[in-house]
This record gives sequence, C-alpha cells and structure tokens, in this order.
Amino acid sequence: MSNLRSFSVLLIALTLVVPIAFADDVPDENRVLDAEAAYDILKQLEGTWEGEALVVPVGASKEEGVKSTTTVKYETIANDTSVMATFAEGKPMEMVSLYHLDGQNQLVHTHYCAVGNQPTMRFKKTDEPGVIKFDFASGTNMDVTKDGHVHGGTMKLNADGTLESATELWNNGKLSSMRYTKLTRKE
Repeated sequence: MSNLRSFSVLLIALTLVVPIAFADDVPDENRVLDAEAAYDILKQLEGTWEGEALVVPVGASKEEGVKSTTTVKYETIANDTSVMATFAEGKPMEMVSLYHLDGQNQLVHTHYCAVGNQPTMRFKKTDEPGVIKFDFASGTNMDVTKDGHVHGGTMKLNADGTLESATELWNNGKLSSMRYTKLTRKE
C-alpha cells in the first residue's frame, strides 16, 4: 500500500511541477511577449521573406488599397546585438530597419527610410499573444507634425510560418495610411 501512496504523491507532484518546468516552451504566438522575447523572435527571422503588401489610406477599405509584392531580408549582425531588416534591397527605394535591445527589457527599432528620415520606435508590451508592437519615440531629419514617416506598428510570426505586420504611415501630424504585409520565408 505504501508503494501506491508514494506513486500517487509522485504523480501529483509531477502534475504540478511539469507545467511550470516547461512554461518557457509555450509557442511564441500564444504568449504575451516582453522586449527580450520579442528580440529573440526577431533573431529567428534570419533569411529572405517574400509576400504581399497592401497600403490602405485612412477612410478607405482594404479592397480599395494598393497591393504590391515585397521582399524583406533579415540578418542578425554585430555579434547578435542587432537585427537588420532590408526592404527592396538593391533598388532605389531600399530601406533598412535596425532592432536592438537597450538595457534591460527595452527594444528599439530605428527605420532608415528612403525619403531620408529616421524615425525611432520603442517596443510596447501588448496583451495580444505573440504580437511585437512599436510606438513612435523620436525621429531625425523630420518634422513629425509635417513630414511623412513610419510612426509605429505591429508584427507577428504566426504558427504557420508566415510573418504579418501592420505599419502606421503618418503625414501632416496624423495617421494617413496603414501598410499591411504578409510574408513567407523564401530561404
């Protein structure tokens, strides 16, 4: 009888301990992210991604948006301390975004835009599982009340391997359009 009792106690203990031991194994798309977890996901994007972009002006429906194909190349650089995303590589409208941690639990995104400005955004924790969100913090070579710029947005690496983003495009001090992308890893 004592063996059965010992086994029961062990089974109950394992039932309580195993979920805690594997809590970090929760897929990213089901977990609310902090800045460090978001950065880890960005590092996983290494490679070339292709897909479709849709730009929708404020007040228009998605059906009225302008579609285009897009390619983004992600690279982890500088001894794993930054992730570089290159948009339209080798083309006249080539742009780069750099992501890096800034101290404990701070993630910074600076976008080097083809129009010549450099908005900087900071990670903002959201209650949406798997979502990486950035909000505008500052910018150089721009007047935020007048000039067009990327102002913030979200991205999510889905369980099916697609990467989706929604980017706020601002002009004259307010949201002018949204850019939605859905990408699949090419290589």
